[in-house]
Amino acid sequence: MSSFLQRLLSFDRLIGPTLVKLVYYFGAAVIAIAAIGALLTAVFSLVGGNFGLGLMQLLAVPAVGAVALIYWRFLCELFMLAFLGYERLGQVRDLMRIATGQSEPDPNHPAF
Repeated sequence: MSSFLQRLLSFDRLIGPTLVKLVYYFGAAVIAIAAIGALLTAVFSLVGGNFGLGLMQLLAVPAVGAVALIYWRFLCELFMLAFLGYERLGQVRDLMRIATGQSEPDPNHPAF
């Protein structure tokens, strides 16, 4: 437990990618629950005698649910790009330090 607390209090490693994954899974679950609710509404419409609305919902809900999941994944990947870019900049900094022969970081250079 102390290692988790140390990681949370120090900024050596970002927790953003983990949070983005949690938000993605939560959002995907919400989309799935909403699609199941819409499918149930379609079934109730069919049972209630409104065949046009029920049939249209049965056709539209899977398509809209799939598009919503793809769009949600795209949005979460956009947030992940920021964190991955930050990590990549740290790698570039370290490689540049090795290429120039510096063994310790430049004190006048901002740290990533």
